[in-house]
Order: sequence, then structure tokens, then C-alpha cells
Amino acid sequence: MPSVMLRHEINCDEDTYWSKIFFDDVFNRRLYLEHLRFPGWKPLDQKEDSAKITRRVQVDPPVGNLPGPLKKVIGDRLSYTEEGTFDKASKKYSFKVTPSTLTDKTKVSGEMWLENSGNKKVVRLCRIDVEVKVFMVGGMLEERILSDLRTSYDKGTSFTNDYIAANSL
Repeated sequence: MPSVMLRHEINCDEDTYWSKIFFDDVFNRRLYLEHLRFPGWKPLDQKEDSAKITRRVQVDPPVGNLPGPLKKVIGDRLSYTEEGTFDKASKKYSFKVTPSTLTDKTKVSGEMWLENSGNKKVVRLCRIDVEVKVFMVGGMLEERILSDLRTSYDKGTSFTNDYIAANSL
């Protein structure tokens, strides 16, 4: 199963990242809709207890220019639901993504956590696994998903650090 390990430095402490960035709807709307220019992002539900925070969000990423075989399989529009759990004890967020197309043939999951790097900064680490079981185009689709994720996380990091600075977080 192809995977990617993403690593980005974020200019805030761990508690600030989780509470005022990652789980903040205002930040996420601005990130996805304004900065990344996704057609859609909306929270579906979020629950919290003493041990964990669970949430579901719907994301409509841009499809962009796809090679013909991929466009035929995916179509003109795509959305996915991310279901995740933040374990308060380990401070790790585990997630799975369910796409609107090829639901039974696509598995995307991962885990995100932070490591302190000193000076009120953290390193965000995110491991994402992707598997697409579609004859002839599965591997091509896996590579495209991983490439798009890497691009979004890279672009999102600069926005996140600018947002932290602008809001004195």
C-alpha cells in the first residue's frame, strides 16, 4: 500500500495547534475555501469526551486536470468524508477518508501527531496510506491522491503559520 510521510514545522505550541488551528472551524473554512480554493468544506459533527475528540468533515477538493483514464473513473466532481479521532492521552489524530466515488475500492487512512521542536514550535508529522483497487488505473490514482495531499499540506503550512502570526497565537 503506497504511503507518504509529511513533515512540516508549525509556529505554535501543541495545545494551540490542536485547539485553535486543527479543530477550529473558522481556521479550516479559511484554509480550505479561501486559501486552497476547494469547492467545499463543512463540518458534519464533532463530539468530545474526557478521552477523545471525534469529528466528521466533508471536503470537496478541486479535481483539476486529470489524465483521461482517471477523469473517466472519477468524473467532474469529487467529495470525501474524513472521520477522525483525536486521542487526548497520546495526542494523536487517526483518520480514514471515504470518497464519494469508488468507495468500496479506495482506502485512505492515516495518523497525525506533533513533536516539540523548541522555541514555541512543533513539527507536524502525518503518515497517510492510500490504496485504490481499480484495474489499470489504481496505481495512477494512488500517486495522484498522494501528490495532491502533499501539495495541499505544503500550501496549508504556509497559510497556517501566517494565520498564527496574524492572530497572535
